[in-house]
Amino acid sequence: MNKQADSSTENHPVKVGDKTPLWTAPSTEGEIQLADILHTQAVLLIFYPADWSHVCSDELPLLEELVKLAGKLKLKTLAISNDSLFCHRAFAGEIGLQSTVLVSDTRHEISRVYGLPVDQDGFGPRATILIDQAGIVQRIKVEPGREQPRSMQEMEQIIQQVREWNGYPPGLENWQAERRNAMQLRRAQPLAAPARLQLRFWGTRGSIPVSGLAHVRYGGNTSCVSLTSDTGHLFIFDCGSGARELGQHLLETAQTDKEKKGIEGYIVLSHTHWDHIQGFPFFAPVFQPGNRFNILGWSNCSQTLASILAGQMEKIYFPVSLEALPSELNFFSLQFNGAVVDGAKLTGRLLKHPLPSTAYRLELGGKTIVYATDHEPHSLPDLPPASTLGDDVIDPKLVELAANADILIHDAQYSLAELVQKVGWGHNAGEVAVDTAVRAGVKHLVLFHHDPAHNDRAIDTILQSARWRAEALGRQNLKITAASDGMALDL
Repeated sequence: MNKQADSSTENHPVKVGDKTPLWTAPSTEGEIQLADILHTQAVLLIFYPADWSHVCSDELPLLEELVKLAGKLKLKTLAISNDSLFCHRAFAGEIGLQSTVLVSDTRHEISRVYGLPVDQDGFGPRATILIDQAGIVQRIKVEPGREQPRSMQEMEQIIQQVREWNGYPPGLENWQAERRNAMQLRRAQPLAAPARLQLRFWGTRGSIPVSGLAHVRYGGNTSCVSLTSDTGHLFIFDCGSGARELGQHLLETAQTDKEKKGIEGYIVLSHTHWDHIQGFPFFAPVFQPGNRFNILGWSNCSQTLASILAGQMEKIYFPVSLEALPSELNFFSLQFNGAVVDGAKLTGRLLKHPLPSTAYRLELGGKTIVYATDHEPHSLPDLPPASTLGDDVIDPKLVELAANADILIHDAQYSLAELVQKVGWGHNAGEVAVDTAVRAGVKHLVLFHHDPAHNDRAIDTILQSARWRAEALGRQNLKITAASDGMALDL
């Protein structure tokens, strides 16, 4: 740090209501002088221990997304650690930061002028300081430990305070409602309530696509499911390799549309493992102007949804960049509290998976579909018990999410024998799917995310075992199907 406040401020904690110390330091935008920023913008200081630490890699993209969704604010976000400028530039590029400026505080001088602690290992604090345009410190929050992430709810409150300084309506509820409304595609006329829905499976395989005579009946494309209606709704769950065939189908359908409207809809991502996004670069509708997609997901990973999809389309992997796509793409990747889009109510719950996967419940036209792929039991089931498995095995949040659903699409990648050998892999067995469906009162269970090592006969066996489990529980009326590429279900 080249300059700082009077040295008498060092190690004396700054309090709310105090004037901020003024300092100068190198950053990813060149030399930062706090005094030059103040008077025209408020400043949000995000102190964090180190680049590439797990918590920081997860946290900073989420904070940037939160600020982006807050509107046009007179606010500068400065993230401060003791890493070098070289590290900061590499870190910002890797996790996809665009507007957050990383400040290098190699000797913890900025931390010290605010009286923030530095631990015995030489790591700075995880702390948040909000300074208004007059240079007055309005909020200070120091987390109890460097591995303790910031509360997103508290960050919402801090940013809402800045919104109110900028003339936005008071009340956090108003901003949350604005965010939910922002997920809605802008339409000249709202879509009418549908009378008919169709659920269609374009990719039902997990992990990697497969081909060959052993996979003819169930298919080999990775996860992609569409929900359409007779009034124009389009929801796409995941963009595995099946998205290529879906895209071709949408284009062919659009060519027969006498009104020649663009293709518009929502892409809902459960998570961003490769088998759930690898089809996006081959989804042809995004290569045509006039088409519009809002891409929704639960981002608590180390990059935003946009930067992840852009990453797999970098020129070393793919000839067309995300930025070059002529369609309109909007990304909404904050932790998900639900939304109503085109009259459909969409809610989500995080499930147990190496990269947490999100299950979604979509309610539209009096029907409910739950998409719950890529998750494993809390513990290994000890089957066959006489009654349904309990919360020690089955996630009660999923049971609640799937309550009375017309269709539950559930991960069933393994047999029970295989599940014992795959603890921690993030997948499930057909029998557990049955118990979940029975507890939730589901009408139709669809087994999904088939193992690439399983041929058609192996999937037949998993399906038969699931049906036997339903019979053992006295639920012969539970319809159970193993998903196959091209399968369509009318609701």
